[in-house]
Amino acid sequence: MAVIEATESNFDELVQGAEYVMVDFYGDSCGACVATAPYYREVADDMAFIRFVQVNTSNFRKLAREYKIFGIPAFKYFHNGKLVHESVGGMEAEQIYANLAELLYHDVEVEK
Repeated sequence: MAVIEATESNFDELVQGAEYVMVDFYGDSCGACVATAPYYREVADDMAFIRFVQVNTSNFRKLAREYKIFGIPAFKYFHNGKLVHESVGGMEAEQIYANLAELLYHDVEVEK
């Protein structure tokens, strides 16, 4: 599935309109963002049941402020419109999959 570029006018609809959503807040001149982008697209192609969204913080500063983005790339993970996990920093595909496990299984109790 393709990565969807969000704007201030469609962000809420994108996050509310799918069961699982991963949002990548990135910037135009961020080296870690550029390095992470191909892995983000690769995982998006592999996991079509998750909606993958990107927000350019250089263009949509209001969204960055609203979601308290202080470092980029920053990732927010939503389940049924509710923020359930977040992470900051560049990642390769394996790390993205690991963070997605937090999204997919955030409400699973682990027996001890």
